[in-house]
Amino acid sequence: MLKKVNRVVLFLALCLLPLSTAKAAGTKAAENIYVPKEEIVSGNLYAAGQSITIDGNISGDLIVAGQSIVVNGRVDGDVIAAAQDITINGEVGGNIRVAGNSLNINNAVARNVNAFGANIVFGPNAHVGWDAYVAGANVTVRGAIEGDLSGYAAQSIISGKIGKNIDLKLNNGGEAQKLTIASGATIGGNLEYTSQAVADVSADASISGTVNHKLPIVKEVNLFWPWVFAKLFMIGAALVIGLLLILTGKKTVNKMFSLMEKKPGKAILTGLLIFFVTPPAALILMITIIGIPLALVLGALWMVAIYVGKIIAAIFLGNLLIKNLFKKKDQSLVWSLLPGVIFCWLIFAIPFIGWLLGLVAI
Repeated sequence: MLKKVNRVVLFLALCLLPLSTAKAAGTKAAENIYVPKEEIVSGNLYAAGQSITIDGNISGDLIVAGQSIVVNGRVDGDVIAAAQDITINGEVGGNIRVAGNSLNINNAVARNVNAFGANIVFGPNAHVGWDAYVAGANVTVRGAIEGDLSGYAAQSIISGKIGKNIDLKLNNGGEAQKLTIASGATIGGNLEYTSQAVADVSADASISGTVNHKLPIVKEVNLFWPWVFAKLFMIGAALVIGLLLILTGKKTVNKMFSLMEKKPGKAILTGLLIFFVTPPAALILMITIIGIPLALVLGALWMVAIYVGKIIAAIFLGNLLIKNLFKKKDQSLVWSLLPGVIFCWLIFAIPFIGWLLGLVAI
């Protein structure tokens, strides 16, 4: 389900990109897209589909999203892709920026590579002209990177050529991870890595610079005072917003109180409808493309309503407390605001049940 949602979001993002110079092979999320070998796409190509195969040449940028992406043709510009599996076998004249589960680069890239995924592989024929930044569980470099190699990994094997420096951070939940510099590897600069384990460096590997092993720094963070300051800030902000609500909309607030006292069932039903119906409605509007501005406005109003709903509930509760404790039927809502907000925000902070109480207030 999460994968489908990600594809829908990526598809919508692609639809918002300027298409004036684009020749699109397809735009439907479940459609197979194929650009044959003899075809030359003049300008940029934007595509979103289940399976995308590019055998032809792209004279501009290639921007794609899908389940499986294979690029065999040449791309003169940049490649920007998001998919479960991405394989780039063709030459790229610009940069590569990819995110997915399995990422394979098997040809020349003129500029930089930014890769984010579980398994990232630079094949034997890969040749990156500038730098490579990676973030993944397993990173393997068999080809050549003329510039620096940097980023994060849990496991990494380097058996190719790195023209300049390596700066990798290796960790996974505190467990000791491994960096392997295999036989035949060449590093033109320094090797710097952060890991619990010492790197396995082959005697046949060539490292021109220094080797610097750093241990991960574990900092003990006292979260109590930041938590206290955060709660105080939230209470202060709620008091300010509540005061503005009382000063500018006292009649509306009193009408809400009357409804909450006389018809609590109707008030709860209205709140439930607004809370659960608004997000799907905004998503439907988003999919229509034309309704995107309205969807954004609707989503913003929904978020405001959620925040203001807690404050209204706090004022209502404070009003009830003062009536019952001091036997005052008519008092200023300003006096109800202070105890109501402090009490509600404290119970909202209770572990496990605080979120539920906050949901009831909304």
